[in-house]
Amino acid sequence: MTQLDDPTTADAVSGRPADPESVQMFVNDIPFGFDLSDSGNEITGDATITDALRFPGSELPRASVLATIADCMAGIPACHATAPQLAVTLDIVVRNVAERCGDRLEIAGEIIKQGRSTVAGEVRFTDARTKALVALSYVTFMASPRPQDLAPVLHRGMRTTGSMTTPLPEFVGVRPVAPGVAEVDLVHFVMQASRTLQGGVFGLLAEVAAESMTQSPVLDLDIRYLSAVRVGPGRATATLLGEDLVRVEVRDRGSDDRLASLIFLRMAPAG
Repeated sequence: MTQLDDPTTADAVSGRPADPESVQMFVNDIPFGFDLSDSGNEITGDATITDALRFPGSELPRASVLATIADCMAGIPACHATAPQLAVTLDIVVRNVAERCGDRLEIAGEIIKQGRSTVAGEVRFTDARTKALVALSYVTFMASPRPQDLAPVLHRGMRTTGSMTTPLPEFVGVRPVAPGVAEVDLVHFVMQASRTLQGGVFGLLAEVAAESMTQSPVLDLDIRYLSAVRVGPGRATATLLGEDLVRVEVRDRGSDDRLASLIFLRMAPAG
């Protein structure tokens, strides 16, 4: 959601130079933008869905892409609410309600709960041409308990460059290592402001792990963040629970294989 303020090493995944002007998060290559209302509770925006952001052959965007956008959109008002502490994501849910969508999405969101310790938001994705609802997302945040996790300089919106041309998993560096298993290295390109693995990458890891086992795209995504991936690589291991339901564990391999997230996915029917 935010740029790192000290990107001093080369990015092993993207090959970008190691200077602050050229190293950025992968989120900046997903074409979307949004603005925060004067009240700070509503967000409106739009996104362009390219083939790089879809499962091959699917007519829907990856659920992890929608989760990443929702995390960014709801994350800015959440950080405003928890400032000076950074708002960290507790969970993200994405529910697809359509079978297909066009290349342009309209996005609207609002903060539905703002308490002392938690902030929750709803984000809705609509086909810009047909005005049909495509997906819903719900995101919950909490103020980081770590005193060093301070909110970055906050703006009232963002607009990305959207230059991604290769498929998202390859672009980000998520790699299948066996059927049902995927990994990603912890490099600047996939970090967030707290220098841990960005929330949307958890979803992408789970998608790739599940897809490598089922050969079907993900329709619904339910992420529970339990701890941060601070060392890496992050590894996702998928278990098939039923015909279309997959359970995924994400662990920090470099931190004694610590459990970082539990993720449940609903897959599209075979064929």
